[in-house]
Amino acid sequence: MVSDEEVAYAILEPHFDAVRDVFADYEPEPGHALVKLNGTKLLVDSAVRDSQRHFAACRDDGLLIVLAPQAAYLDHNTLVPLICHEFGHAADFLYPARWELRRNRPAIWVPEGAPKMAKRRNAWNARNDDSVEWAADSIAQAVVGRPIQYCGPCMLQCFSGGQPRPSNLR
Repeated sequence: MVSDEEVAYAILEPHFDAVRDVFADYEPEPGHALVKLNGTKLLVDSAVRDSQRHFAACRDDGLLIVLAPQAAYLDHNTLVPLICHEFGHAADFLYPARWELRRNRPAIWVPEGAPKMAKRRNAWNARNDDSVEWAADSIAQAVVGRPIQYCGPCMLQCFSGGQPRPSNLR
């Protein structure tokens, strides 16, 4: 018998792969694609669903995104932005301090060797939870060209019909 996680994986994997391809092929500067994202893997695990609004998580090394099996039943306007948000985290973690993060606006890539990189890394390491979440949305917006918004009673990611991520949303 096939498990719920296996069925969900079969549904979620094509969406995950498509979003990963968009992110990994993105060139924030000419000739510099985000190829490290090709190493980001998908795990479907119900343990990530620890509240009504949690369907996904990204490990802090950027190499694993976990989706709850229930994510397979989200509509497309929620599932794809949710995966984009998680890949925003992955890009942030795999390329630390390489993004100028702008709340509710697209992130800007910071070239290698930019001035004050050590100061940028210290600030990156000292971010609070809201800053990390806003960074994921800002990076996702830079890559896909659409702002990540938050919709519905659980404030899940969406591309339209929502609002910017509020402070303290967990």
